[in-house]
Amino acid sequence: MIKPDEESESCTNAPSNQTGAVADDKLTVTMREEAPEHCILEIESIMFLSRILSKTGLDRYESPEFKASGYNWRLIVYPEGDKKRNGGGHISLYLEIVGIQKLGRAREIDALLNFFVFNQRNNQYVSIQDGRVKRFNAVKTEWGFSRLLPLTEFNDTSKGYLDRCKFGVEVFVIKSELHNGECFSTIDNPNKNKFSWKVEDFSKLKEASQYSKEFTVGDYNWRLHLYPKGVPKVKGAFLSIFLCLQDSKNISSGSKMHVKFKLRINDQFQDNNSEKTEKTGNAWFSSAFDNAWGFPYFIKLADLEKAKGLIVNDDVLFEAEISSMSITKDLSPDPPPNTMADTGSSETSF
Repeated sequence: MIKPDEESESCTNAPSNQTGAVADDKLTVTMREEAPEHCILEIESIMFLSRILSKTGLDRYESPEFKASGYNWRLIVYPEGDKKRNGGGHISLYLEIVGIQKLGRAREIDALLNFFVFNQRNNQYVSIQDGRVKRFNAVKTEWGFSRLLPLTEFNDTSKGYLDRCKFGVEVFVIKSELHNGECFSTIDNPNKNKFSWKVEDFSKLKEASQYSKEFTVGDYNWRLHLYPKGVPKVKGAFLSIFLCLQDSKNISSGSKMHVKFKLRINDQFQDNNSEKTEKTGNAWFSSAFDNAWGFPYFIKLADLEKAKGLIVNDDVLFEAEISSMSITKDLSPDPPPNTMADTGSSETSF
């Protein structure tokens, strides 16, 4: 008797030769003579296929693409089990939708699936289905069974599965829709998330702003923008500094990125005193606007000059630390290409 796992994607025991359903009526195993309507994948020697795959570092075999219910699909078999999804020691079988990403991020396709394994001893197909609607989208492109049949039973020639084994599937789309929404993902403490910038001859800097060299955190390029005498509204009274995203155009249209960061001036005598000049920011970046966030009132110039350890040999050591990055991706239908000219972006303050 077959039992679905917690996600209804795998079976813990082998199909029996009896027709029937499990007690919860969620999984049905039947026998039939008719071949699957949409796809049959025939493998003359699955043991030979396993050896070929292992030599190439692969663990799965994909059928050619086929069309069913208006969409393109492929059948995927793991001859020695999909170990990443707890399918070791079993035959794993999945259906994958092909090219759904081209239909837009918001496309969702609901379908009923019927998987098959040919039993030569009975000259019939074992049909396995759970009656539940499977939702395919750009994130979830595969559905199936990680533990379709134990290898001990599948490789037993008396069971009728091994020689010229056949797998099949039928897919019936019942709904295809577009949905609006967002997908939110976070990276905490990304690798190499600190950047130090030594500004030399600080007292000789003019009113013009200064840029640091670029540095990379979380696959994005950044730099610091320093106003040694302050932005115009605090000119001559405060030092101002901003964190700038250099490649904001790499953020896809309709998406945005939240960044938690810290900017500080390091005490060159006592490092633990650097927290006294540290400020924490929370900012949203996007491809459309706001590529720089920071602090116009970062520190009074008078306090900077009289503090011990902040200016040493006329050098000031600034540091940026990005502690988290969260990407919000728009799941709405892809917009038409933007033909408007780039109007630039402005620095935004906390």
